[in-house]
Amino acid sequence: MNLSSIVRTSVHAVLIGGLALLFGCAGQVAPSGGPLDTTPPSVIYTEPDTNAVRVNTQTLEIEFDKYVDRRSVEESIFISPYVGALEFDWSGRTVRAAIAETLRAGKTYVVMIGTDVVDLRVPANHLRQGFTLAFSTGDSLDRGVITGRIVDEKPEGIMVYVYGITNINPDTLNPGHTKPDYLMQTGTDGRFTLTHMAFGKYRLIAVRDEYRDLKYDKQIDGYGVWRRDIELGTDHPSIDDIAVRMTKEDTTRPFLSNARALAPRRIIARFGEPIDSLSLSKGNVSIVDTLSGDPAPILYWYLNYSQPSEIGIVTSSSLDSGHTYWVKVQGFTDLAGNSVDTLHAQADFFASGGADTLHPRLTSAIADSMRDVAIGIPLSMTVTKPVIREPMVNAIQLADSLAQPVPAEVRWRGGQEILVMPRTELQQAAWYTLRVCLDSLRDVYGVRAYRDSTLVVRFKTQDLRMTGNIAGVINAATGVQGPFVVTALRIDPAPVVKRRTVVKQGGPFTIDRLPEGRYALEAFQMKDSLGTYQYGLPYPFMPSAPFGVSRDTVKVRARWGVQGVSVTVE
Repeated sequence: MNLSSIVRTSVHAVLIGGLALLFGCAGQVAPSGGPLDTTPPSVIYTEPDTNAVRVNTQTLEIEFDKYVDRRSVEESIFISPYVGALEFDWSGRTVRAAIAETLRAGKTYVVMIGTDVVDLRVPANHLRQGFTLAFSTGDSLDRGVITGRIVDEKPEGIMVYVYGITNINPDTLNPGHTKPDYLMQTGTDGRFTLTHMAFGKYRLIAVRDEYRDLKYDKQIDGYGVWRRDIELGTDHPSIDDIAVRMTKEDTTRPFLSNARALAPRRIIARFGEPIDSLSLSKGNVSIVDTLSGDPAPILYWYLNYSQPSEIGIVTSSSLDSGHTYWVKVQGFTDLAGNSVDTLHAQADFFASGGADTLHPRLTSAIADSMRDVAIGIPLSMTVTKPVIREPMVNAIQLADSLAQPVPAEVRWRGGQEILVMPRTELQQAAWYTLRVCLDSLRDVYGVRAYRDSTLVVRFKTQDLRMTGNIAGVINAATGVQGPFVVTALRIDPAPVVKRRTVVKQGGPFTIDRLPEGRYALEAFQMKDSLGTYQYGLPYPFMPSAPFGVSRDTVKVRARWGVQGVSVTVE
């Protein structure tokens, strides 16, 4: 053999050896090239087989139809009841999971593979829905079934934990310490199915388990609870299509983080989180000179609705320039009802010595000559800074097209928004005039921004003939009593339109004066006077309020009513 032949032979040997090494060590490497793969991975083989009985094994074998990310699989396999830690061994697309604990005799086991499993493509494809494998070490499998859905903006990948409470005091069940007896992970549509459950009493808690530790971590994990505990038995082996809404528990008390003077009579107190506007009338604010101990009289305080973590304070007179003051608060609560932390309810600030040169300005939310102004909604105006309120009450007048006065109430929302609320409903498709005598607009120092000036805004109300309505029925589950809050939310086109009504009991409802568009409907049992939804608590357990959402959106057209809409509240 000549030299060139030897070289060619050596090169061929190296290439063949390299290719063999490449394919022999492929492991998790997915084929590259070709069209984009958007097919989700799926399970094509298991050992034991699903619904197998008299199983005697300590190893599970699962094969996927494509290469998957191994870590995503290992973190997404759960067995109910709990069997301890698993040890994994991989061979291509197949994983074998060794069970450390000996399986109990006559017991049904459920293996769940969650939707966090992904393939090796970029972007990765998730398992479309959770996979369930059930087998029994006895002669038969348990038959209990729970199906449902998570109602949330991001319902995918939420863990549904079910705890057996047949032989325990359910009040002692703490999901922060106890692992579930059964579990499932939601698919892309938020739906879940738990099968092969033993008959008995259960509590269901949905958890956005951030740490994947099979526990509920308060203030870290989102949660959702159902309106009652569940009982499965021979006469009722399944419960179907339960709906759970997600929220996040807030047990942290708000605190006063700092305060600062904007002007000699204007102070801003800032909290660590938004404050509930309803608590302002129950709360109290005081300002004290830290040196003399003298209190500073306060004219009023208000919530800054554009920054609801701030409360504005207006004093009756100017504070002493250069002095340090304490501002103290009490009685305020956050949106979750937590009261202000008494250990962090005061802050100091230096009084401002500079002149407050900003003159107040008034703007109307309704532009002059605007049409289609909604009926039944307050007319809104905004001032650029706090003002003396009393003169403004008589400075605002509303009149019809014949210049006849229309009785209206003037209210303040926060420190800078004025609401004009007609005492009787305005006529549809009619022209009105809103007048404001701007001479009455004075800041807290008495400084006028306008002289001999009047703001005039003409507007035309909505023609109700260009609106539609939705009429339907509330179907309340057995034992669920009213009143119910029914809400129609326009999701297309923008802007968002939200209308709601309250009905005393299950049965007919109507929501009128809806602009054209496509609406989603929901209803829930009202448990407080404010009409806010009650999410319940995981521990100590508090059931959520029954609720329901329409299965389909509703298209509203002008001059037409949509009939026969049904919303089931359960």
